[in-house]
Amino acid sequence: MSQNTHIPLLEVSDFSLTFRQYEQGWKEAELAVIHKLDVTIYEGEIVAVVGASGSGKSLLADAILGILPQHAQTKGKLNYQGEALTKECQQVLRGKEISLIPQSVHALNPLIKTGKQVQTAIKGKNKRNVQQALFQNIGLPKEVGEQYPFELSGGMQRRVLVATALGNQPKLMIADEPTPGLDPHVLQETIIQMKQLVTKDKGMMFITHDIGVALQIADKIVVFKEGETIETAYVEQFSGKGEKLNHSYTKALWNALPENSFTAPTLSTRLHHIDKADTEQSARNCSLLQVKDLTYHYPKAPPLFQDVEMTISPGEVVGLYGPSGSGKSTMAQIMSGYKKPTKGKVMIGGKPISKTSLHPVQLIWQHPENVMNPKWRMRQMLGEVGELQLDLVAALGLKKEWLLRWPSELSSGELQRFSLVRALSVDVKYLIADEITTMLDAVTQAQIWHILLEIAKERQIGILVISHDLHLLQRVSDRVIQWNECK
Repeated sequence: MSQNTHIPLLEVSDFSLTFRQYEQGWKEAELAVIHKLDVTIYEGEIVAVVGASGSGKSLLADAILGILPQHAQTKGKLNYQGEALTKECQQVLRGKEISLIPQSVHALNPLIKTGKQVQTAIKGKNKRNVQQALFQNIGLPKEVGEQYPFELSGGMQRRVLVATALGNQPKLMIADEPTPGLDPHVLQETIIQMKQLVTKDKGMMFITHDIGVALQIADKIVVFKEGETIETAYVEQFSGKGEKLNHSYTKALWNALPENSFTAPTLSTRLHHIDKADTEQSARNCSLLQVKDLTYHYPKAPPLFQDVEMTISPGEVVGLYGPSGSGKSTMAQIMSGYKKPTKGKVMIGGKPISKTSLHPVQLIWQHPENVMNPKWRMRQMLGEVGELQLDLVAALGLKKEWLLRWPSELSSGELQRFSLVRALSVDVKYLIADEITTMLDAVTQAQIWHILLEIAKERQIGILVISHDLHLLQRVSDRVIQWNECK
């Protein structure tokens, strides 16, 4: 789309954000989160704000909507249609002209069926019909409206959040990480739907860590690093090896994509490829993980999946590719001991897994915020499983000061990395990585996979990688299987 020369729909200029906090001795200090941010969105335009997890992208959305915590302090310009976004204006516009698609699925009420939740955000009459039309447009079956959020996959929950935001027909949409966990078919449908919504008098800020998705939906990309805008580039500049891009970090994001070179700065680019003879020898010396005749269904419902068969050898990396909502995450929870199957077995070395000892199959959850104790600091969460491995904490890009934070003070991407540290801190034999890097930027994603594959090789840990990203699975896996091949 060509840039409109009129007054911007949204203008963020030289914006900074700090938090007042108290250190030891009740000394007041300021924590600078955003210190130089510039974003301009015109009517008819989609602008993607791309940056690493924890860089302050979601806080920008909160600042525009006026929902920052009380100890936050802001400076700079926030204008909507040429007028300053005062607290009074934000209160009037929020949820009406300016609508948010939130990042966390916690925004869904677990006690209300999804159809009712979407209907509360729809204007006018015939709310049920409008809600069903929204579900159909974003690929949700009609019956999802009669289900509770916990009965849906992570990808389906995100689509419900999208439907809720679209019910208002807003003028400015702020989409905060709306696409992680969506399978390729649904992702393309969601992108098409969002692009159709941005007519000549509307605009969208698309906040994401995923440069690949940003390039599919946006007109221009604002690259955000450590609280500062470092580059604004048009989609056409992302080609080749990034020769048309100006900043080294922007080039690194582009080249770190699995479909490009999958490079990770400061780390070796050598990927783990297990020799077939070594794998066979490991299988003889160690214990094979077997899933046999696995079936699961909710009460009074047809089977979610049935008669699933799978094997993973020690040190082998197996990719699992399949559509959202097909039961992959539920199977992962059964394999790691969190759920009981309706029928079938999970065995190691031909024997059922013992329930009296630490489970040898550790699961890295797709949404780690759902399974962490909100009353524990991160150091306590890691310390529960043994001695704190500070070298592993550092290798995965986690800062020491984050150990003193609560889960609510960290981003989803940071929580995913803490979950990985926790799982690798025990004598794990097998690891299930359920969309573990969906909330991370391409550079961090590549770094983590390089580290994880190296650890798996050294410790002969078998890994089941569940992902909708086929390019990623082909990069990291020894073999990739389709979900329907297991059934």
